Amino acid sequence: MKRAGVLDDSIDTSRLAVGFLASLQGGYLLAQTARDVEPMAIAVDVAIAHLESLAAPDRAAS
Repeated sequence: MKRAGVLDDSIDTSRLAVGFLASLQGGYLLAQTARDVEPMAIAVDVAIAHLESLAAPDRAAS
């Protein structure tokens, strides 16, 4: 995503990847425990919103 210019060069993509996966795994575990897909949907929505908030300034309007 950095090479494509989607993310600003200052973003630590390794940390971002770990956080993204942790969010998805947590959402999956909560969904399994609750027997409801809502926690997973929330985790995906929040993870995507966070990625979008980190968009490079010139790509944020795209």
